[in-house]
Amino acid sequence: MSGTTETAGAVQGSRFTWSGLARRLPVIVALLAVGTTLGFLGARQQPAAYTATATVLVEPANGNPYAPGARGQNLANLGTEAQLVSSDAVAQLAKSTLRSKASVAALVEQLAVTNPPNSQVLEVAYTDLNPAAARDGANAFANAYLVARERRAAESVQAQINNLTKARNANQSALQRNLAARDKTTAGTPARVLADQRVATTTAEATKLENQISDLRLFQGDPGQVLSPATLPTGTAGLPGWIMPVAGAGIGLLLGLVLAIMRALNDRTLRTVGDVKALGYPVLSTVTPVTDEQADALLVDASAGLPDGARLLRSVLGVASPDGGAVLLVPAGAAGAHTTTPLALAAALARSDQTVTLVDTDGELTRATRLGDVDGVAEVLNDTAEADEVATEYQPNLRFVPVGPKYSTSVDKLASPQMREFLEGLSPDSQWVLVAGPIASAPETLTLADLCTDVIILVSLRQTTSVDLQHAAEAVARGGARLVGVVVDHTPRGGLLRRNRTEPDKESPAVASPAPETADAPEVPVRETAQVSAATAPKLVAVDERTEELPALEDRPAPDTEKIDAESNDRTRQPNGQVNGRENGPAKETPAWFPDADASDDEETGYAASRRTV
Repeated sequence: MSGTTETAGAVQGSRFTWSGLARRLPVIVALLAVGTTLGFLGARQQPAAYTATATVLVEPANGNPYAPGARGQNLANLGTEAQLVSSDAVAQLAKSTLRSKASVAALVEQLAVTNPPNSQVLEVAYTDLNPAAARDGANAFANAYLVARERRAAESVQAQINNLTKARNANQSALQRNLAARDKTTAGTPARVLADQRVATTTAEATKLENQISDLRLFQGDPGQVLSPATLPTGTAGLPGWIMPVAGAGIGLLLGLVLAIMRALNDRTLRTVGDVKALGYPVLSTVTPVTDEQADALLVDASAGLPDGARLLRSVLGVASPDGGAVLLVPAGAAGAHTTTPLALAAALARSDQTVTLVDTDGELTRATRLGDVDGVAEVLNDTAEADEVATEYQPNLRFVPVGPKYSTSVDKLASPQMREFLEGLSPDSQWVLVAGPIASAPETLTLADLCTDVIILVSLRQTTSVDLQHAAEAVARGGARLVGVVVDHTPRGGLLRRNRTEPDKESPAVASPAPETADAPEVPVRETAQVSAATAPKLVAVDERTEELPALEDRPAPDTEKIDAESNDRTRQPNGQVNGRENGPAKETPAWFPDADASDDEETGYAASRRTV
């Protein structure tokens, strides 16, 4: 065999692909639905509150900061007036008007007062679960504010009247004193003139005070007015009902995208042949798994259809190891779909007239072929059976050794010298010894890899990860065997857009019995052989689904019988070799290594260039 194959390959790193994101679309849709549902429930749980607004015009009033001549100060203090609307005095008046049993603090919590810019208007808004209560509350607070403001103005005027009254009383006392002092003076004297002036001044001040008091008593202050009374609200307050569901959907979609992207970046699952090639491992073929019934048929029926990719795997393995040898086939991960790939390869090799012995050391092939009660590897390792007794030929050129009934108690003996002797004893009678091993992470894999010359790793798409493949390659390297490559196991997905594939024949015999030993065929005259071949050749068609049908030949001229006889005589004089088991028997046509139409679009391998060249 050739030298060892490099098995170095880095573990697949995090990479984002749109296909990986699309595979996690259900997660995104689920979180989107959850967010929308939570938003809808939140909107339903939110109480339907109504808000009514009353608009109040604030007028300057005497006796308060809004006196005439202080317009700039009036505008600057509207913020203070807005705070006065929610004062306890105003709230008490509003509570009395509403005849509410709620506390003053509860009423104030439902109140909101705003002052539009560049205006002397206050907007009094009141919120309640009842639209009528919201309207009444806004009007009650607006009117209560005006009443309280009017009372404040009246109290201010009354305080001024009281002050003027006190000043007037003091002026009257001074006037009486001045009159008494004037009466004591002589007319025409300077003292009399001074006394008259004092009396006149006091009288003028008294008259002024009386006029001011009269004006204040006649003053009717205007605290303001309600420009727009509150009306019955027609819609609920707060956010519209669709806001929360939309917000919940947006949050759910965002979380779904973040989670899907994170999972896509951390996903190490091998999903395509390109993922395997990206790790640096050659892909030998893509083999379609078969059912247990089809596996049983592959073992006992030489005419059973081979699964897709089996012929290509046989061809590539023949190029890599022309002289045959012991080949270990191990799954990279715990994937049950790989169990029939060694059997498919063994059947393909047997049909090309190459002797094959398939040894099951894991038990899956034995289960698939329903030979669990037949003696096998375990009995040989326990010295209760001979190798020739357990290696049974089930079809021409194909022998199979099941795992044996006592396998569960004999796993450790796979590393014993008896196992090496057993495999070495099978090699002289078989060009190929295929060992179906356990998963690559099993300790027995190292021993089996040391006993075999070549190793093929089996990868199941959408199940095996890049870490599993890397660990499998490392285990093969530690075992000292050569890694030929990777066989991808892929189950095609159905769909209207996918091409139809013919189902292999699922019929199998009721009991899997060994094929009877064949005796040497009697010699047949060459001429008769040629005539039979010529007569039956037009009727032959390919029975396997992977090959194209041979064209019908009924309308073609019959071949020259004498020419065929000459060619047949030349072929019979050539030795058949060791594969056929006899020197000069009737010749068998050896199938080509590379059958036509064997590889599909997904089966591009590292040996594609060599295959096209051949």
